[in-house]
Amino acid sequence: MGMSGHGMPAARWGAGTLLVLGALVGCSGGDGKPSAHAGASSTAAGPTKGPGDYRPPTALCPKVDFGPLTAAVAPTSGAPKGELTGSDPSTSSGAACLQAFRTTGTKADGRSTVYCSAWKDVPTAIKVYAYRLSSAPKEAQGAVVKESGLGVEAFRYQNVKDAAPFADDLRLVVRDSNMECEVQVQSLKPLTDQQVEAAWPAMAVTVRTLLPELRS
Repeated sequence: MGMSGHGMPAARWGAGTLLVLGALVGCSGGDGKPSAHAGASSTAAGPTKGPGDYRPPTALCPKVDFGPLTAAVAPTSGAPKGELTGSDPSTSSGAACLQAFRTTGTKADGRSTVYCSAWKDVPTAIKVYAYRLSSAPKEAQGAVVKESGLGVEAFRYQNVKDAAPFADDLRLVVRDSNMECEVQVQSLKPLTDQQVEAAWPAMAVTVRTLLPELRS
């Protein structure tokens, strides 16, 4: 399909090691199969036709609360940075917000990024989400886990495809009506098991509190 989950070609902070490190400094001043025992995604379907409930977000950072992720992973480093995403507004358009963090020392060595895109209608959003879900096992280390209670449907996984130079790359993808939001937590240094386990619910809280803000 060739579609990006961030609303066509999205803000690509960190396309390569130098850009990754530059973005962070600028902010600071196994089997890959779907989990058979994962919780089923929400089937509170809502309408599956029509344009949907969301308009394209234009300024995401003022709406994102990074507090849960800060508490779960590491302190923030510098102010968040926002960008608009989507090269074809007639199909999809949205915004992204990056917040650098520091797991050790005083320099940024990781980041949390939130992408949200409003697709032109609900059927397109459903199609893109289904494609991303089917592709995730090819990118994942371990299981792709479906999440319940987040939008209409959601899944999470630990990305290993093109993750370098990051040691850890956690991703949560959520669809609600025609809106798709993705939260990423990426760290240059390996996260502890405790940080990873705490990051997943924090990522979920981040999206859960963000979606009502995007409807307003």
